[in-house]
Amino acid sequence: MNFFKADYSSLTKYRNTYDNGQLAAIILFLVLETLAGVALLSLSIWMYVDTAAYLVSDHNDKFFVSIYILMAAGSLMTLVGFLGCCGAMQESSCMLGTFSTFVILIFAAEIAGAVYGYSHKDEVKTALTKTVTNMVKNEYSVQDAVTLAVDAMQQKLACCGATGISDWENSSYNNKNKESGVLSLLSISYKVPQSCCKTDLANCETATNIIASNTFTSSLYSEGCLSKITEKIEKHLFTVIVAGISIAVIQIFGFVFSLVLCCAISGRDY
Repeated sequence: MNFFKADYSSLTKYRNTYDNGQLAAIILFLVLETLAGVALLSLSIWMYVDTAAYLVSDHNDKFFVSIYILMAAGSLMTLVGFLGCCGAMQESSCMLGTFSTFVILIFAAEIAGAVYGYSHKDEVKTALTKTVTNMVKNEYSVQDAVTLAVDAMQQKLACCGATGISDWENSSYNNKNKESGVLSLLSISYKVPQSCCKTDLANCETATNIIASNTFTSSLYSEGCLSKITEKIEKHLFTVIVAGISIAVIQIFGFVFSLVLCCAISGRDY
C-alpha cells in the first residue's frame, strides 16, 4: 500500500513539474509576442520618422497608409500580448480565450494588409512619384516646410530634383527667380538650390546657375531623389518582411500554446 502511495505521489509531482514547465514555456512565448508587438511598433515609428522628414507634401497620404497600419498592428499586438501574459499567469481561461481570438484577428489582418500592399504597390509607387515631383516643381520655395524637407533630402540622400537636375528648370523656384529678375540679369537658363551641391564648395553659387539645359557641372549631385527614396523604402520593406515572418511564427506558437493552456484550465475547472 505504501508503494502505491509513493508511486502516486511521484506521479503527481512529475505532473506538477510538467505543468509548470508547460506554463513557463507558454508565458515565454506570450512575452515574446508582447515584445514582437513593441518591435513592430518601434519599426513602424522609425520608418515614419525616417521618411516623413522628406515627404511633407499634402499628397502623401496613400504612401503612409501602410505605415499607419503597421503602427496600429504593433500597438494592438503589444496590448493583446500583455493580456495573454496576464491570462497565463493568472490561469484565466477567459483572458486566454480572448487573447487567442485577437491573435487570429491580427494574423488575418496582417495577411490582408500584405495582400493589399502587394496588389496596390504600383499605386503607392505612382503616389510617391507624384509627391516628390510636386514637392520639387510646385511646392519648393512656396511652402517653408517643403523647402526645408527638400533641402534636407537632397543633402542627406546626395541627390538633386525628383528624377534629375533638369526638374528644376520649370519649377516654382525658378519662376520666382524670373519674376525677381535674377535669371535675366545673369543670363542663365535656370537655377538649382544650393542643397544640390556635393559639398560646401566655394563655387557652389556658380555651380547652381545652369547656363544651358542639360549642361551640368560635376559639383552637383546628378541622380534624382526619387530613386534614392525608393531605394531607402525597399530596404525598409525587406526589414518589414523579415520582421513580419518572425512575428508570424511567434504568433502561431503563442496561439497554439495559449489554446492548449486554455483547454487545460477549462478541463481542470470542470
